[in-house]
Amino acid sequence: MGAMQNAFTAVACILLLALTGAAIYLAGWLRDDHLPLLSTLVIKVALPCMIFNNILGQYTPESLVENAPALLAAFVSVILTLVIALPLGKLLKLPGERLGPFVVMFAFSNSVFIGVPVSRALFGEEATPYTLLYYIANTSLFWGVGFPLMRKWGGATPSGKRRLPPAPLIVFLACVALVFLRFSPPQFLMDTCGYLGNLVTPLSLLFIGAVMARMVRRRSFRWEKGYLAACVGRFIVCPGLMLACALIARVPDLPRDVLLVQAGMPVMTQTALVAATTGSDEEYAAGATALTTVLSLLMIPLYMLLIEKVL
Repeated sequence: MGAMQNAFTAVACILLLALTGAAIYLAGWLRDDHLPLLSTLVIKVALPCMIFNNILGQYTPESLVENAPALLAAFVSVILTLVIALPLGKLLKLPGERLGPFVVMFAFSNSVFIGVPVSRALFGEEATPYTLLYYIANTSLFWGVGFPLMRKWGGATPSGKRRLPPAPLIVFLACVALVFLRFSPPQFLMDTCGYLGNLVTPLSLLFIGAVMARMVRRRSFRWEKGYLAACVGRFIVCPGLMLACALIARVPDLPRDVLLVQAGMPVMTQTALVAATTGSDEEYAAGATALTTVLSLLMIPLYMLLIEKVL
């Protein structure tokens, strides 16, 4: 019961941060014209720093090779989920500004902001490296596939300039290369990236809370088409495929259990942030983020029951 209580506490903290964002928006301290700045700070500054600090601080070439089966299983499961999400979104006849967010909501989980504290609470500190394995697959496919889909179907006006890959993806690929080159960054650089990376969670959740408050103020916060399918994808399809891939790859028990829980986390917090930058419907994404975060309070005990009684 202690581990379950800790997991609930972690998710409740995330919800409280989002409510704080809603409160300061309703108080007028955070305005609509501030939201693009929050998005830019997270996507172009804080998130790349967090990736740099996590990858170079947690992994060695040996650990990446040793965990190759678990990493492969994570990649395959997310890809299979994407294969299901794409035609399903079109079958639901979602408009372009919602089709991209739906695919992302269905396929990608909140493997860091909620996944890391939940995994630590459930499995202890030894779960962190396996949590980051799922994070590697989740993040690289999000920026390599999910983000381009949102940009393609979103309503943002093209600038005419050549589009570079998103900063988080560039930093991620560079960090993986640096790990295999056995690059050891100076401690002051790691500390700086650590401090800036710590901004990701609060800034992202303040943004989510503000968007939610704006939806309430405009009375646009309501159940939308695709939410039920997104919840099924988040809490059943994605973890089910992850478990199947882990069993086929014969992933050991602890990493298998951690990957299962990671696959069943809520919608990625930055989905609404990225939706805002691509012309997609950020309110649609924010609503699903809030909904799945609340539902995760109910799903976490079910995952633990499955792990303890069945696996």
